[in-house]
Amino acid sequence: MDFFEKYRFEKDNPEEFGIDLKKFRKSDILDESHLSNLLSHSIKVSRDILPTVQNSIDGVFKNLKIDNQFNFFVTSDTFQANAVCSLMSLSSKPEIILTSKLIELLNEKELMFVIGHEVAHYIYQHSTYPNPNMYVNRISKLNSLNLSRAAEISADRIGFLACGDLEFSLRANLKLASGLNEKYLNFKFSSYLDQLRELETHGKSDHQLWSTHPSFLIRVQALIWFSMTKEYHEFFETKKKGNYKISDVDIKIENSIKKITGNEVTNSNKEILDRALMWGSLKLYLNDKNFSKYEQKQFISKFGLKKTNKILSLLKISNLETLDGKVKTAFLEASNLLKKDKDFLIQELTNIQIKAEGNKIKKKNFLIKLLNYLK
Repeated sequence: MDFFEKYRFEKDNPEEFGIDLKKFRKSDILDESHLSNLLSHSIKVSRDILPTVQNSIDGVFKNLKIDNQFNFFVTSDTFQANAVCSLMSLSSKPEIILTSKLIELLNEKELMFVIGHEVAHYIYQHSTYPNPNMYVNRISKLNSLNLSRAAEISADRIGFLACGDLEFSLRANLKLASGLNEKYLNFKFSSYLDQLRELETHGKSDHQLWSTHPSFLIRVQALIWFSMTKEYHEFFETKKKGNYKISDVDIKIENSIKKITGNEVTNSNKEILDRALMWGSLKLYLNDKNFSKYEQKQFISKFGLKKTNKILSLLKISNLETLDGKVKTAFLEASNLLKKDKDFLIQELTNIQIKAEGNKIKKKNFLIKLLNYLK
């Protein structure tokens, strides 16, 4: 499955949450009880029973050039056109469950996009990602929602490759967003991109900020951009070079998402990082109960004269317990940052510890204590 890593959206990065996919291993002890439940109330897809659905399934694995290791089921739901990849940690095979409404709404090619999208969730092991609803902490929840939206962009790309057709991939997105079929929809894609531009002019959407999925309009735009990449043309061996590298498209997609979700996530992470860096630096300098002129000069160069004067005023009226409380609060908050931000914080504090005056051993030991807060 490593072949598909080149198509993963850059922001779909579980390592930022401390998830190492290479260490993920299926249990040797299997529990197939959930399969009995599916067999009792859903139809297992086979060519004898659901030939057109089976055609779509076969087409997906032929286009992706991988073996079918899934169980497919169709379940009764006349209201929601939906599909889900249910990876049970103790099962022998992952299940992809399709609703009856989905089968009725999509044609064979459009269904290939949706099936490929669900296969991608398994390929990229998205089931190992943190559930945003598990977080009470605001920044952790916002970061996990960002990851969830990014996962959908990755899955859409594999769905597109599985379908093999841009138009039908876009049609599937529009049908799922509207719940309408071609009897009512006109698939003039430029009109939907006009709607995206209109959405962007309205700025930040709280709904999108707290959503696990990007807007269908962004997903349509992202697929169109993906069809213009070098990597896309290499996959389908079109002999065209493509207008973009996939890394260029990743930046365009990220900017498009930010136009709608706003910069709140980025700004919140930066505020938490800056606060931990400031209080951590101050405590490192003051660990020997001395804030030398040299250290004050270093502090000013990093945090500015205004903040330094505020800190100096605070030190005159506060005791060490107050300072320790602020440091602890800042670092407990920073423990919810992404890995790249934690790494940056660690490197900056390490540099400060090395350059700080006074007892080097005491300062190093205190740095270790600070870093323990970051887990």
